[in-house]
Formats: sequence, structure tokens, C-alpha cells
Amino acid sequence: MPCDHCRRRFPLIGSLVLRHPYEKTFDAGQSLQLAVEGDKWRAEVVDGTPTGQPTYTSAGKKGKSARCLFCGHIHSLETVKAKGFAGQYRDEPLAVADFGENPDKKNETKKIFRVLREDERHAALEVNWNDLNKIGSLSPVPDEDIPPNNVHTVQASGYGYLNYGQLMGARQTFHFGTIAQTIRECYAEMVEAGVSTEYSQALVSYAASTLARMTRRATRGARLHSHGNSSGSGQNRVQIGDVFTNEASLSFQFDYFEAGIGDGPGTWGSIAETGLKPLATHLRGLTGRPARLRRANAMAIPYRDGTVDAVICDPPYYDMIEYADASDYYYVWIRRILAEIQPDLFGEDIGTVVGSNLQNKDDEIIVRRVYNGGVKHDREFYENSLSKAFKEAKRVLRSDGHLVVVFGHSDPEAWKRLLAALHDAGFVITSSWPSRTENSHTGVASIKVTVTIGCRVAPTKRSVATAAQVDREVTEAVKSAVRDWERDGLAFTDQLMASIGQGMEVYGKYSKILKPDGSEAELDRYLTLSRVAVRDAMALKLDELPLETFDKRTRFAVFWLRLNGLTTISKGESRFLAQADSLSFDDVRARLLKESNRGFKLRLDPPESVSTDSSTIEVARAMAGAWDEGGTEAVASVIATAEFAPNDPHLWAVVGEMVTQLPPSDKAAKALTAIQRNVHAISSLAQRAADTAMPSSTQLTFANLLEESS
Repeated sequence: MPCDHCRRRFPLIGSLVLRHPYEKTFDAGQSLQLAVEGDKWRAEVVDGTPTGQPTYTSAGKKGKSARCLFCGHIHSLETVKAKGFAGQYRDEPLAVADFGENPDKKNETKKIFRVLREDERHAALEVNWNDLNKIGSLSPVPDEDIPPNNVHTVQASGYGYLNYGQLMGARQTFHFGTIAQTIRECYAEMVEAGVSTEYSQALVSYAASTLARMTRRATRGARLHSHGNSSGSGQNRVQIGDVFTNEASLSFQFDYFEAGIGDGPGTWGSIAETGLKPLATHLRGLTGRPARLRRANAMAIPYRDGTVDAVICDPPYYDMIEYADASDYYYVWIRRILAEIQPDLFGEDIGTVVGSNLQNKDDEIIVRRVYNGGVKHDREFYENSLSKAFKEAKRVLRSDGHLVVVFGHSDPEAWKRLLAALHDAGFVITSSWPSRTENSHTGVASIKVTVTIGCRVAPTKRSVATAAQVDREVTEAVKSAVRDWERDGLAFTDQLMASIGQGMEVYGKYSKILKPDGSEAELDRYLTLSRVAVRDAMALKLDELPLETFDKRTRFAVFWLRLNGLTTISKGESRFLAQADSLSFDDVRARLLKESNRGFKLRLDPPESVSTDSSTIEVARAMAGAWDEGGTEAVASVIATAEFAPNDPHLWAVVGEMVTQLPPSDKAAKALTAIQRNVHAISSLAQRAADTAMPSSTQLTFANLLEESS
């Protein structure tokens, strides 16, 4: 992009690493080096780790910034984005990767990087996808607009890339457009040669899915993924990264990598081969009878009343993923191949709400983060639509039928909406079990575990119970399940989510659950109680002191530290943890948590002050800060000010817990480790400070009390 200061064009590069070194094979690695000559720059490939700095890097809280290679002028992230919307970006190929010396060997994975030859550079820059013929009524590459304000799903749209064709470089779009046209031509040839329409459609659909799989590593978000590290201690293979940062969004960065158009990973031959293997395995073990598949709206199931044995569904996870927005990336390419070959899959589903010629999203049962006109997908829409879908499931089920729901979310609000929808539709939960289903080729999962929930239509006559009775039943059911989960090796965090299903099994047994004042117990009472039961079943202790003997805020912080460490978690999960100790979120939000755009993390910095109202965890944090400021005397002063006994077992247990749970390199952990080594000196000083601060009359009264008690 052009520099605002010196007007010269400079590259936006986030990493200069091409291949990390690897000591085991005596590989020095390779990196990019940017050289400047007058008003021009060039990229060079050198052996070893980078010696320079990238030009596009993170600048802390303000996000990334771009540094001009010539004059050093810094451009803010807002300025960089504005350049894209003004059409001032220009692609420039930097390097290519060849196979090693033995490309015919199947185990040869080493990539050797070099700069482009002039003919290669010319070929990459001069390609023009407009030379391709139109595909029916469609352009040869996608020109559908990315819906406005969709930057959280298609991140490149926040940098001025406004349609799906712009997500790829010119060479890639030409490549994919050519493949799409070739697939259509093959279909025409098959039909002309007498191959049945159904078989031809099946083959072309497989080919279209292969092209869609190729796009997983073919956009401006397909970064070069260099395994290993700069020290050379890790294996250093290189691959093109997945464009999906998680299941929910397409990543973006300026320096991306393209797969070749011939042989090798990411090419047509490679993707087609890996796709055929599971298909062949399936066909070899084929049993049973053919199934009929129909595509329809979950709120209008095309079956008669009482005719279905089981309904199995995996409902959208509230506001976690905007599924259709993310899959439009595939849709625009598949549409170019199949729109006329399988017209029943296209046409009427073209949307008019959030972008022309994309999937219709009117009935998508999600909470949409951005409102683009038309149907407003808010919390009320989600809950009502989910309830409609479950009522449809109830309508088509036989009297002895089953509804199976797969769900997982860290936010208690999402669970409340799901469970309320099931209740409104007339279902009760009869069984539940955790399963690790949220796996992804990206290596990143939105959630750790999901819960499979078995439901039946609620009996017409269910008994009424007291809240105290149901509280006991839920606690016993969850604690019993914890024993099985422990035996199965289910992680602590996964047990917390799985406990929701156990609690809801008990909850669904009763038509009403009454509190002492005659009002009905709320649903979220048992969401919280289920998770508390898991924690209690674990019998968590700090230095042999049961966790329940600590104050509420300290219990919250200790539980958080064991559960999440120093990672950032969502607001919903934070609220869940607060509820477990009967704390309002406001009780912990500022005092114990640090907020960011991604969520909340536990505060370890010293509080502004301590007093007799301070929790034990806050006093321990203050002690860590005091050590760095004034050593043993300052730590002793904190203990005395908070009026803790110098040898208070709960205080020193929290200090020990923080030292154990925090990484040794953490600043607070280092200070608290030093405090532990000086505990006797600190206790003596704290006692002396407390005695000095105590008025003489108080000392006398205290002494008299001791005499009387003796």
C-alpha cells in the first residue's frame, strides 16, 4: 500500500518466517529479508531465522499497525483499512516453495523457498479471470457482495474486499473458475454419452464438494503455517493453514500462501484422492438399505402427525456461529457448478435480506450479531423459532418416539433458551451424556464438549415437588454421575457442562417445583446447582482446608484459577461461575476480573487498597504487589491493615494455591514464592504492626478477657 508520509509503496507482511530451523536434521531454516534500493523494495529468501522486523504487526490494545519500509512512518489499523476501501492495495508475489531433492518420495515434505523468476511473476500478475466464459447467467468467479457489517464472519470485508471473488488473488480466482467450468463441461459430456442423469449428478456433486474443500486453503486468510520454533527444537514442516480460524469465521491477513496448480498438497489431485478414500471405505462396508433424504425447514417438517420414530437434531448454538454467513463462501462456488444441474438446491433459496444471490437466512434459527434489515434475529426470534421447531418434532413423533438434542455452549443464557424451548414444546429430558463432538480440521474448537440430551413427550400427569426435595435429588444425581465421569477420564471443565443434562433429568420429572413462598423455582436455579454439585463432588481443598470454608469471592477466584488458569473466557461463563457462589456478576466484575473484547480473565494485580472487607484472594494479591514495592515490611503492613491474623491458615493456603497454579514466570507467582520463603519474618512483623496499631485500651480489654477466660 502507499505510505501516507513518503508516498512510496511498501509491503504489508506479518511474518518473515518461511521455515523454522530444525536441529535434528541440521536445517538452518529460511526466512524473508526485505531490501530497499532507492524508491524500490524487494524480497529476498535467506537461510536462517529473520534478522529484520515485519512491517505489519500488533501494537497492543490499539490493534495492528503498518510501518513504512522506507521512512518508518506508522499507519494505524484504521488507516490501513481505509486504504483497502479506497482501492489502494496491490498484490505482489514474494516467494515460491519447491519440493526437496526427492519429490517422488511420499515422505518428502520439506519445502525449499526461493524468489520468483521473472516469468513466474509475470504469469501470476497478468492473469485475468475476465478471460473466462460466463457460467450460465453467472460470472465465472463469484461477484456476490459480502453482506455489510459482516467483518466478524468474513474478516476480509473489513479491509475493503467487498465480494467473494475478491477473497482470492487473481491467479486463484482464475484457477477455481477454470475448474468450475471444466466440471460443468464434464457433466455435459457424460449426459451426451448416455450416462444416466442421476449418476452424472452424483459425480458432479462430488467434484463440486472437492472444489469446496480446496477453498479451505485458498483465500487471503490462508497463511503459511510454519511448524516448529526459532530455537530449532521442534519439527519444522510447512503447510498452508486453514482459512477458518474456528468454525465461525474466515480469517484474513495480507501475506497469504497459494497452493500450486499441479501436484502436491492442496491441489485437485491431492484433495480428490483424500476424499475418495473414506468413500471407498464406506462402500466396502455397506450394509442396510438405501435411505431417502429430504431438505426442509425444521419449523415445517414435511411428515404426517405421529409417523416418526425419532427426531435427532443439533440446534444452532445461540449466537456462537452465523452458519449461513460462513458457508456462503462455499455456496457461491458450488452454485456456479450445480445451479443448473441440480436446480432444486438453488433458486428459491436465494436471499434478499442480507445480500443478493446468497443463501436465504430469514428462517435461520440463530441470534445474529449484526442486523442488516429484514428479519431481526434477536433473542426473542431464536427462542420462538426453536420452540416452533421442537413443537413440530413433537407433532410428527409417535407417542413412544424419541427426541435427541445435541447442544453445547458456555453461556448459561443459551442453555436457558434451549431448555425453555424444550419445556414450552412439551418435552422432558430423560437421559443425557457428554461427548466430544466439536472437532475441527483447523485445530480450534468453539466449545470443548457437547451434551447429547434424550427427550420424550412430557407425561400428562407429573407430580409437584418442593425446591428442597429437587435440590437434593439434583445434587445426588450429579455427584453420582461425577464418579462415572472421573472413571471415564472426563475433564473437569467438561463435567461442568455435562452436569446440566443430569440436573435437567431431575427437573423434568415434575410439573411444578415450589419454593417455600409458593412461587415456582426458576430453571437457572438448577443450571447453577448442577455445576455447584460437580465442584462439591470434587471435594476441592486448599492445603487440606475445604474450599467451602473460604469467603465467597475467594472461592470464586480459586475455582476460576483451577478451571481456566490465566486464559480469557466469555462473559456468560464468567456469570455462570459467579452464580455458583451466589455472587452477582457485579460483585466480581471489577474487583476480581479484567475485561477485554474477548471476555474476562482473573486479575492478579494488587487492588487499589485493602481493608477488613477485603477477600482473602485480594489480600494475597496485595501482598504480591507489596513485596515488589517494599519487601517483608510492606507485606506485613498489608496483613495488618486487612486485620488478618499473621498465621491465618486460609491466607497462607491461598498464597500457596496461587504459587502452585500460576506459571513460575508470572510476576505474582515470583513475588508470592519469595513471600513463602520469608513467612516467619513476615508473620513476626505483621504481629508487631498489629500490636502497635491497637489502642492501649483495647490491648487492656483484650488482656483482661484473656485473664478471665483463663
